Amino acid sequence: MDQHVTTSQTDAAQGESQAPAQPFFFDGLAGYFHAAGGSTAVLLLSPWGYEELCSRKSYRMLGEKLAEAGYPCLRFDYPATGHSNGEASALHDNHAWRTAARKALAALRHHSGAERILVAGQGIGASLAADLVQNEAVSGLLLMAPVAQGRAYLRELAAWTAMTRPTFLVSASDGPAGGLMAGGFVLSPESAEEVKTLNLFKMEAPVSIPTLLVTRKEHPGDDKLAEHYAACGVQADRLEFDGYVDYVSDPTLSIAPVKTLEAVVDWVKSTFPIEVAAAAPLELQSDTSLAPEPGLQEGLVRFGPQDMFFGAVTKPQDGAPKTAVVILNSGYDHSIGWARMNVGFARALASQGVAVLRMDLAGIGESRYWPGQNRQVLYSDKQVDDVRAAIDFVKDNLDVETIVLSGRCSGAYLALLATAEDERVSAAFLINPRRLVWNPDEDVDLAIQEPIQTLESYGRKAFDRQTVRRVLSGDIKLSSALRKVATAFHRKSDEAFAPVLRRFSTHHRLSSVLHRRLANLKNRGVPVCLLYSENDRGLSELDTWFGTNRKRLADYPNLSVRFLSDADHNVTPLPARQETQALLLEFVSDQAG
Repeated sequence: MDQHVTTSQTDAAQGESQAPAQPFFFDGLAGYFHAAGGSTAVLLLSPWGYEELCSRKSYRMLGEKLAEAGYPCLRFDYPATGHSNGEASALHDNHAWRTAARKALAALRHHSGAERILVAGQGIGASLAADLVQNEAVSGLLLMAPVAQGRAYLRELAAWTAMTRPTFLVSASDGPAGGLMAGGFVLSPESAEEVKTLNLFKMEAPVSIPTLLVTRKEHPGDDKLAEHYAACGVQADRLEFDGYVDYVSDPTLSIAPVKTLEAVVDWVKSTFPIEVAAAAPLELQSDTSLAPEPGLQEGLVRFGPQDMFFGAVTKPQDGAPKTAVVILNSGYDHSIGWARMNVGFARALASQGVAVLRMDLAGIGESRYWPGQNRQVLYSDKQVDDVRAAIDFVKDNLDVETIVLSGRCSGAYLALLATAEDERVSAAFLINPRRLVWNPDEDVDLAIQEPIQTLESYGRKAFDRQTVRRVLSGDIKLSSALRKVATAFHRKSDEAFAPVLRRFSTHHRLSSVLHRRLANLKNRGVPVCLLYSENDRGLSELDTWFGTNRKRLADYPNLSVRFLSDADHNVTPLPARQETQALLLEFVSDQAG
């Protein structure tokens, strides 16, 4: 499948009418090309794993800003990561990422026609960028929050995994023997070995090219690398990575470091003044599909108004699927999903004859906002328009009869809402929905930062000695704790008096909304599966909306509830993901049959 993109060089150089990044495949790697007409291009090498999940949208923004300034830019996914080919645990090449960086450099030269290439990277991507300049002719180097020593980085990942184990329920040793697992993301033994060999202190210092270090505040490793470069005679410029902690702390709470991105672009502009090539308008012709596994075909697509949405379509190579699954984002995790699980789900479903679109909703990952849309997109009714655009695309391009929506957490809520709103949807598979109905008066930003616990939970903790000590020491703000208790108490009271207060009760109004939707689905005969991790916070929704012992669930024979053992909210442990995949395949098979 060929893709043709034409961009006016003048417009690109002036940033007047930038098109979104165009996805394509090269050598089994997923690439994202930001076209522009300048003679200097930028290759962006991403971080890995959890850090990459946090950075995807901001990296896309950086590519857009560079292209708007006139610098063609290429981003890409390493082998067995993102949308690229391969399974991480089966990557048996200890030079795979280095080789991919060289191939990406060649692809950027080919597609941009640029005379000069600047190589930039963040985290482990900075290590690979520094390694790339050892043997390739590049004109500049830009290192953001660099991993200076791969061995130390692996130790940090293992320590982080141990620290987050109460949340994600995995250990570093849960990966393949000799490899590593961090937050569900996997490094094979060969990939771990490749990372170990990356050491910026042992590489030849970039003394002959302009270099920028974007360093974290009071970070000993960054300071040590800056001192090392200075001792080697590198005349490196240095910027502080403003907003780094908020940027990489959580994919859903990530705040784009706009100030830093703009400072990076300003450095590129001052160091490599723009020179617009005098050639004809740029045309990109690239393959947008690959075969991730024998018998499968996968394509990267843009769709919707002005190609604002991004997605990946996986389907059988032969035959015409009659069933399609649309997988929605969870929070701000981009379309690969937490621990890349959406990629695995899609390829497993396609191997069973089902077409799958995993997409980025507006304002998430590779997709742009609607004009005038609020920054916070989660739990907004506007997201139903995103799903409608996806269903339009599926109907227009895949000729299927049955459409199933699936998502986790906020994506599960949206899947339920969109299924009720759009009669073209035949079924919904919901994983750990945080909410079944949303209170429009609730502040989304506060809700996703501080999930409200039950009143009983606070009652148990109120007299806990450790809790009292933390309040007295200032570790817990008393005002914040009291506010949470008051909120929980208000909800309990509102629920208790809902039969009396009726329309004056928030609980009554929300209950009416939810049960109208569920009644609509029952009347249409739409199967809905609710899959929960045992003890997931979202289970409280069943108690809230279906009464004592969840008796009202019996009113909806089309609705089933299943449970996952030994699973966290994100479904991080591999056995839990495998069980979820098996249940998803079974559910979709039932609809197709």
